[in-house]
Order: sequence, then structure tokens, then C-alpha cells
Amino acid sequence: MGKCLRILRSPIIMMMILIMIGFVFVGLREDWALELYYYPFIALLLLYFVLLFYHNRKNPKQRIKVFTIVPYELREEDEGLQYITFQAMRKVYIFYAFALPTGIFLVAVFQPFIPYFSVGLLVIMGCMQYLLYWFEIRKAFKDEEEL
Repeated sequence: MGKCLRILRSPIIMMMILIMIGFVFVGLREDWALELYYYPFIALLLLYFVLLFYHNRKNPKQRIKVFTIVPYELREEDEGLQYITFQAMRKVYIFYAFALPTGIFLVAVFQPFIPYFSVGLLVIMGCMQYLLYWFEIRKAFKDEEEL
């Protein structure tokens, strides 16, 4: 797998985009200087799309769609990958089954005292989703390599 695809499929860029979206929202509401949140966000999006178009140009048979509903992290090329994806998605679902009610409680308690607590919580939950999925996928492929 090429470095470009590895970067695109890692959770790092998507987590950075989530974090930057949180910064953009808070920055717009708080009238921060554009240099603090807007320019880094645009640079990150440009990097993402440059990597995406570079990958698609180098690998026309393994193109990643620019706009799609299904995340490109989902690897379901064969039954083995479908099972690995199922296991990873199961862990993410279990996480959200616990995190959503807990998050609602925490927002109800802390939102009056901590501005933008809900935005921060959503960003953290989104990052946790990517990490859980990624660690499960990596664990499955690492176990596969040891066989």
C-alpha cells in the first residue's frame, strides 16, 4: 500500500479535520483572528485533496471518491475484510452506546460553566471513533501478519 493511501486511510487527517472544524466554529463565534483557525484549516483541506487526487492519479483502479456517503476507511473487498470491518464497527457502536448518554449528561452539567463544551465533546467523540476503528483494523492486520 502506498504512503499516500496509508496517510489517507489513517485516522490522523480525519481527526485533524474534525479538530479544525471545532476551532473554526469557536473562532467564528469568538471573533478570533483568521490566522488562528481559518488558514490552517484551508491548508489541511488542501493537503487532503492533493493527497487524494495524487492517489487517484497514480492508482486509477483503486480510486477514492472525493464525495461519498460511505467512508473510504471501510475496506470490504473480500469476506475477510468485511469481517474485520464488522469487528471494528461493532467496537465503535459499543463506544457510542455508552458515550452518547454520558455525553448528554455531561453537556447538561457542564455547558452552563464551560462555553463550547458540547463542541469539544463532539470533537473528542469523533476522534475516539476514528481511533477505535483504526486500532481495531491495525490489530486485525497485525494478527494476520503473524500467522
